[in-house]
Amino acid sequence: MAGKQRSIFLRFNMADEADCRLYLKLAEAAGSSASLTSYVKRALEEYLSVKIEMTERQQFYEQMLITVREEMQEQGMKLVGALLAGIGTVNVQKIPEKPIQEEADLPEACKGLPDELSGVLDFIS
Repeated sequence: MAGKQRSIFLRFNMADEADCRLYLKLAEAAGSSASLTSYVKRALEEYLSVKIEMTERQQFYEQMLITVREEMQEQGMKLVGALLAGIGTVNVQKIPEKPIQEEADLPEACKGLPDELSGVLDFIS
């Protein structure tokens, strides 16, 4: 049975602040568990499985982006092709140009003013 077992020895230097903090965190988190070793094994297992899951999700996300971009490009090209094909079949009528009217000349003199304006002229003069 000893041939199928592997071991890792961890030593914490309690004089080193980082090592001491890590050891105290592990000991506190382990609480009343049977051994600190079994707690560390579970913590490593959880950490590694979460990391693997995050990597898989990232790969899936990147694959989805690639697929969506390809589909958008394909659909865009289909739309451009349909628009180009439709341009030759559409019959657009040309709007006939209206003849430009010559400017109307003002009369030299006016024979009379409308009744509404005659009161204004009396008021001015």
